[in-house]
Amino acid sequence: MAELTILDIGSSIDEVLPHLDRDGGVIVRGLLSEETIDRFKADIEQTTAEHPAGATTGAARTVEFWGSSTKRFTRLAHRSEAFEDILLAPTLLGVCDRILLESTQDYWLNTGQMMVIGPGESVQMQHRDANNWPALCQPTSPEVTISCMYALGEFTTENGATHVVPGSHKWDDYKQVPTDDQVAIAEMQPGDGMIYSGRVIHNAGANVTDDHWRLGLHVSFVLGWLTPEEALPISVPWESAQKMSERSRRLLGWESYGEDSRLWTVDYEKISVALGHG
Repeated sequence: MAELTILDIGSSIDEVLPHLDRDGGVIVRGLLSEETIDRFKADIEQTTAEHPAGATTGAARTVEFWGSSTKRFTRLAHRSEAFEDILLAPTLLGVCDRILLESTQDYWLNTGQMMVIGPGESVQMQHRDANNWPALCQPTSPEVTISCMYALGEFTTENGATHVVPGSHKWDDYKQVPTDDQVAIAEMQPGDGMIYSGRVIHNAGANVTDDHWRLGLHVSFVLGWLTPEEALPISVPWESAQKMSERSRRLLGWESYGEDSRLWTVDYEKISVALGHG
């Protein structure tokens, strides 16, 4: 069984990056405070209870990727003011600044997504997040997306803790299938986070418990010139975004991209100017 390095929240970005570069993933203890988790969980408690499990489109996707006993939902910045603290978590943003800004003028949220795995859920199919943009999911591609899986409750082997294949982001052949002994299991406590490359193979484990739901929060960022998974300004309307910092609004798609490229504009003007939000 492979293993991931576990670091303390006091670790610097310079300490995190070598492990992320080598293994494609690293666990950092205490990335989110207990107070932030409590506020966020209170805000999404009703949605978590009422949201249906499984996907609404595509039978194959439901079984192989989405899961039939897993609840997934987004719009987190609209559902909870506490999500802004999560969005701006300095360790994850620090990693993204160092890696993603090598290939872009800016980056934005790819998705903030609750992944709540229910009892009896089967193991998820292995995948690389960067395959959302297939032309850029190659052994020689730059990093296009960086993610963090936050544990909002205990992550155990039994309840579906994330599986990771350390070093698979550097494989010469992305069609290679990992063996069981190449897989690490990211067991974590509430507040811990696993920061990982969009090119590393990973998947959710099976939940073999009778009554324990695995509360996971996925936060990922993507190069500013790529389309993210989540339709951000629809998910987080201006009525919610206007209460947030300029940095948060930019990450949520409420600011235009770049000075040289001038993308994501209104009347070819910056969003903040064209819509009078500046």
